[in-house]
Amino acid sequence: MMQWLSLSRLAVLAALFGATGPLPAQSLIHTSMGGGEPYLSHSDAAVLGAEAKRNDLPCQVEPLDPNLQYDLTFQAGYVARVPLAALAGKGNELRVLFRIQSLEPEVGEPVYFREHYSVPAIEPDAQGEATLPGKYRLGPGRYKVSWLMRDRAEKVCASSWEVRAETLEGFEKLAASPDAAKISEWSEEIFDEDPPIRRASGKLLHIKMMVSFSPVDLSKVKLSEYDMRAVVSMLRVLAREPQIGELSIVAYNAHEERVVYQTKRETRIDFKELGEAVQDSLSGMVNIDQLQDKQSGEKFLKTLFEQHLTQQGVAESDDPEPPDAIVFLGPKVVFERPASGSLLAESARLQLPLFYFMYNRNPRSYPWKDAVSAGLRNFDMKEFDITSAKDFGRAVEEWVQMLAKLREQGS
Repeated sequence: MMQWLSLSRLAVLAALFGATGPLPAQSLIHTSMGGGEPYLSHSDAAVLGAEAKRNDLPCQVEPLDPNLQYDLTFQAGYVARVPLAALAGKGNELRVLFRIQSLEPEVGEPVYFREHYSVPAIEPDAQGEATLPGKYRLGPGRYKVSWLMRDRAEKVCASSWEVRAETLEGFEKLAASPDAAKISEWSEEIFDEDPPIRRASGKLLHIKMMVSFSPVDLSKVKLSEYDMRAVVSMLRVLAREPQIGELSIVAYNAHEERVVYQTKRETRIDFKELGEAVQDSLSGMVNIDQLQDKQSGEKFLKTLFEQHLTQQGVAESDDPEPPDAIVFLGPKVVFERPASGSLLAESARLQLPLFYFMYNRNPRSYPWKDAVSAGLRNFDMKEFDITSAKDFGRAVEEWVQMLAKLREQGS
């Protein structure tokens, strides 16, 4: 028997009356014991199968165009609107069920999602409408969505539409790990765990990731939710590259001048642990000595560079074998006083490739080089300016090709 996901009364009121606030994502319906389609009522199966528009329950469904995300998958969805007068009474319930089917030649099994809204009592003369949004995640391709909503009286609103998630040529192989579903639920949780990663065969690379969680805007204590999701999503894409066998992570906050998380030579990133460390670090507290010293931020970066980018720093570390490459990732690191120049002598540097995925979605606000770029200006570092998910996709394509050459040189 199908179990419906219940929403709290508060979440339903937010949906009905337009209050802001996050709503739970769709709940994916698991398939039946035999592995085929899930068990559906005959009436639900008939409505979805007919793919015809129904308006017994008055409503309008507006599909939302797919939007490329920084994890190189697409966020798509819909907004359903129901007149409050159609829900009038001492209480009601709305059950949403929809199916997404790939229209590509290698058609897979359809994926089903569900929601359940408990509707509070509504006066007969109520004005306005209930707004019920939905999101889901897609890989590149064409899809057919069949959608229905029922109320307690079994009145139905139904609709269907096609979705085309188009991306640049070559993105398909970057969009997700081979084991990730092409169609999946959208999660509001930024630090969800990744699925298992299928690595390449042969010699694999050890990559050190230097990840900044410092906001560009000095007036902000932490990254916005959008920017935090962007940084973590980009980290996911880079970490799941099949040519990488081991990852070392150094997460830092340049404004608070501290490393907040660090691991050495792991086969995958523990995103839950990383998320807890990042959230715990967002105190906004700055030492009084840091405020008095206008160059304290540069001093922090210089120490960070010396520990991870110099021969002496690696020799003194717990892992004296240097990585095959170092990747900087994150928003531009900006201090109150512009960087004065290179922070390391060329003679001290490790002779290995350096990459910088420099995220700045509002380049007009800060078009200059940041402290990391300026501090490593004497180094041969490949910089990628990232202002959109498409920029990131193009950068990853180029980066993957560079990693392939690096593997060839080491074999």
